[in-house]
Amino acid sequence: MRLAARMAAALIATMLGLAPPARADAPFPELPAPAAGAQAWLLSTEDRFAAQPWAAIERETLKLAKLRVGSFEGVPTGPAWRERPVRIHYRVYEALAETRGAVVVVPGFTEGATMYQEVAHDLVRNGHSVYILDHRGQGFSTRLLEGAGEGDKGHVDRFDHLVRDLGYFVTLVRAWRGQSRAPIQLLAHSMGGTVVSLYLARVGHETPVTAAALVTPMHEPTVRQPAQSSMADRAIANWCDEWSFRLPFELPLVSARRVQGEGFDAERAAFFAQADLADNDLSHSVERLRRRWADRDARCEGPHCGHGDALVSGPTLRWVGQACAAAREARSPEATARIAVPVLLLQGGQDSVVQALAQQQFCARVNAGAAAPGRCTGWRLAAARHALLIERDDLRNPALAAVLSFYAAQAGAGP
Repeated sequence: MRLAARMAAALIATMLGLAPPARADAPFPELPAPAAGAQAWLLSTEDRFAAQPWAAIERETLKLAKLRVGSFEGVPTGPAWRERPVRIHYRVYEALAETRGAVVVVPGFTEGATMYQEVAHDLVRNGHSVYILDHRGQGFSTRLLEGAGEGDKGHVDRFDHLVRDLGYFVTLVRAWRGQSRAPIQLLAHSMGGTVVSLYLARVGHETPVTAAALVTPMHEPTVRQPAQSSMADRAIANWCDEWSFRLPFELPLVSARRVQGEGFDAERAAFFAQADLADNDLSHSVERLRRRWADRDARCEGPHCGHGDALVSGPTLRWVGQACAAAREARSPEATARIAVPVLLLQGGQDSVVQALAQQQFCARVNAGAAAPGRCTGWRLAAARHALLIERDDLRNPALAAVLSFYAAQAGAGP
């Protein structure tokens, strides 16, 4: 009975922003079972959209929302003497019965809006309007590498450009919403968590955002390989851990080299060739993983497509160096001290893609200069892998309920 009471008290505390500050030297506490109020959220089960393509899920959402598809010019890519324009694709779902404000969704590495349709649907069902952008170099936004065989590489020119793209998109969202007093909140996954962390640090108290939920954020990517790995693998680990820095330029023939995998088609074939599809680093939900592969193969037509498909796989050396340097900056005391809004951080206990300790350091440093109980609340789901938003129902839905409860608490509302 005492344990149940403590769990209930802990959930109420996080909903009210009263959870204890995270400590960098200790794991996050386990996410409590949802209280009765949290169970009122409308969340999709694994079988609801089984085998349905992303466009079919979007059509279901459009029974509850109005769609706006658009694009904007991001920071140009390339050296100053031959800059190329970058078109950033976005999709907006304006809830017909919005009661809880806006959520800006910031995807992870290799992801795009097509892979967030179930999440967008659940957010709209619960009274939120949803705004999703595709990062440069992925989704339906402009690719940063030119030439045959280059389009599906996971590449970034400068990580700071991702942060600036998001900043401009948030400015657009604020303008679109006019005089609305409803909150604008952020939901980010993995690499998107690094982008959001740096955005919040750059804008400080000037941000129009009122809260941010970071789901398995990339505050340090896992690139360490086992002892028997190749010399190249160990070199990549050392690059990320010790040598990564932000070069003002890319190195010809080196920066664009893929350091993992052999391309989208080979990666997909390898996944489906496994004897047990549940044997992966992302999710226990085979059904949602199957749909994710189909969503990554999506096609785009029209004036707002920076690229004609969403196929992206293995990272380049440039991405590794930029991601490691950005993650280090995002969790630094200097950056975290400038974050001025409440943050919810959800961690997967079986996450092998990003480092748990770095997430704990981030949360502890956000809280270091804040009044008690701090601005960052961290929770852990012991059985969850990295892709928590496409996990099996018993992991995904409590996590999403915690996010919705967190948003509601910051807005002073209930389920």
